[in-house]
Amino acid sequence: MDLAKEELSPRLMTVVSLIPECRTVIDVGSDHGKLGAWCLSAKRCRSLVATDIHEAPAKRTGDYLRLCGFSGESSVLCTDGLTGVDVSDDTTIVIAGMGGLEIRKILQCFLQRIEELPSDLTFVLQPQRSFYELRAFLTEHGLAIREEAIALERGHFYTVMKVVPDKGVKELSDAELFLGPYLLSQKPPHFKEYMNHQHGVLEKQALGDVRCRNVLEQWEALL
Repeated sequence: MDLAKEELSPRLMTVVSLIPECRTVIDVGSDHGKLGAWCLSAKRCRSLVATDIHEAPAKRTGDYLRLCGFSGESSVLCTDGLTGVDVSDDTTIVIAGMGGLEIRKILQCFLQRIEELPSDLTFVLQPQRSFYELRAFLTEHGLAIREEAIALERGHFYTVMKVVPDKGVKELSDAELFLGPYLLSQKPPHFKEYMNHQHGVLEKQALGDVRCRNVLEQWEALL
């Protein structure tokens, strides 16, 4: 069996569905390397850089990519986020399976050392939580959400967003920051189930957060 063509989980398949064809994919927190191997096998990219902050997952990724025959097209770094990673044109940076605050920290460190982002740079982000804080950070730093999708895996919902540099990015409402501007406007697969789930989450948060109460008051209009 071709290891690189192993079927990915629903969450990861949703992530790769938002990755455009590009020269390089940088997979931050690669864990096992399956996403990167899939991208190389599917010709979604021509080269891969995989990073992980811990040595064991970095080694696991390197071993998997070698088994798949991608040693020549890939490199693996044991590093924190994007530290020490060169980012050039026609690159997609994937950060998936982390908390929104952790993703924000990685992006903040990255933006502090980059004078100007390549115009064709793409980020594909899949935060586990803290959606409001991450989306707010993106808009504040000239990064626009261009597409969003919902994955359902083993009873859990995951949201994925494609993000690009855009100095003219518009400010988002509280509802868009909590729930996703493109999820609300495009209503992709799993939208109704996801919104039902998020309604319960917001009800709990509304006890101490007026922003959540405001979003709940708009609920019927949002649907």
